Amino acid sequence: MKDIKNYLVEKGWKKSDINKTIKIIEKAKKNKHPQIKSLDKLVYWFSLLITIIGNLVISISLIPVLLILKGPQLYLVIIILGFAFGLLFELLLRGIENLETKHHLFLGIIIPIIAVTNFIIISKNIKTFIGLENPQDPIIVGSVYAIAFIIPYISYQIFLKEKY
Repeated sequence: MKDIKNYLVEKGWKKSDINKTIKIIEKAKKNKHPQIKSLDKLVYWFSLLITIIGNLVISISLIPVLLILKGPQLYLVIIILGFAFGLLFELLLRGIENLETKHHLFLGIIIPIIAVTNFIIISKNIKTFIGLENPQDPIIVGSVYAIAFIIPYISYQIFLKEKY
């Protein structure tokens, strides 16, 4: 509610109108049907699960790329995939209306950590999976992917959110 209140103050609303609006929003949240509340939570956790699975699939599908490419070509592919999947993730989150600041902070922190962890686990176990040694440093590759993944989300939160 603090975000909404600050936003309305910035837009020049009167204090009485802001208080009335906040009361209406709070009343609507309290009166929300329990099934709708459950559905809101389900959508949030399902989005998180889809993102985790998507990152895992990307990590696994990049095994041939990790083995074949080196240097700038490898990082270009990693950055493009990370940015593209990050953009999909950001668009998914933008469509969920009931996310608060704490949800955004949680997702903004946990998803990159999961992405790096996936890359590290997959990269370190390539030899177990297919019997070949991984020539790339999994921490660097995972970090580059995670940074590229989170850029669309951070860009929207910092630069574009106020416009919409």
